[in-house]
Formats: sequence, structure tokens, C-alpha cells
Amino acid sequence: MLNSILSLFKAKEQPKVICGCMNVTEKDIMNAINKGANSFEEVQVATKVGTGCGNCVAGNKKLVDEVLLNKKINENQIVCGCMKVRVQDIVNAIKDGARSFEEVQTVTKVGTGCGNCVESNKALFAHLIK
Repeated sequence: MLNSILSLFKAKEQPKVICGCMNVTEKDIMNAINKGANSFEEVQVATKVGTGCGNCVAGNKKLVDEVLLNKKINENQIVCGCMKVRVQDIVNAIKDGARSFEEVQTVTKVGTGCGNCVESNKALFAHLIK
């Protein structure tokens, strides 16, 4: 009985494995992002997540994208280098009534320079508008 209780405590201490082939945990993903990984592909290089059988790629890509979005929001990062737009600028545009990404673009100019950030900022907008 005591051994089964102790095993429950030990099980709770173990980080959740999200890639069985490469034994990658949620903590490994967070560490990779905290060390500078800015995309699923960069997290893959750092952790090898999803490089075995590949069955976990879709779910873990979604997890990494969500963690990266939350990091951008929490740190009020610049999300458009050309126009120096920060997350808070997009939040303010939404608070002021912008209801589409195009309306946010009109107000903030996000993505109107080189255009490389448009897709990631559409995802950020969709996340913020929920």
C-alpha cells in the first residue's frame, strides 16, 4: 500500500512526455523556447520532438505555437520589425473596435512593410480576439 502511494507521488513529479520516440517532455519544449527557439522547426532542432515516427508532430506543433503566442503576449514583444508594432498595439486596436486583421493593419500598420510577419500576426490576432 505504501509503495503504491509513493509511486503516485513520484508519477506526479515526472514531466509529461509529449514525444515518446525521443522522450521529449513539455519542460524540454519550454526550455528550448526560453533559450531562443522561435518556431516549431527550431524547437525540433533543439529537442528532436517529432523526428521519430512523426505521429506527435501536429499536436506538438500546436502546443509550440500556443506557447510562442503566449510568450509574445506576456513579454509585449515587437511583432512587426518594419513598423515596430508591439503586441499591446494590436490589443489596443482591438479594444478600440478593430474586428478584423485588416482593420488592425489599418490602425497599426502591422505587416505592411516587408510582409513577412503577416501570417504570424493573423494567428496572434485570432488568438487575441477569442
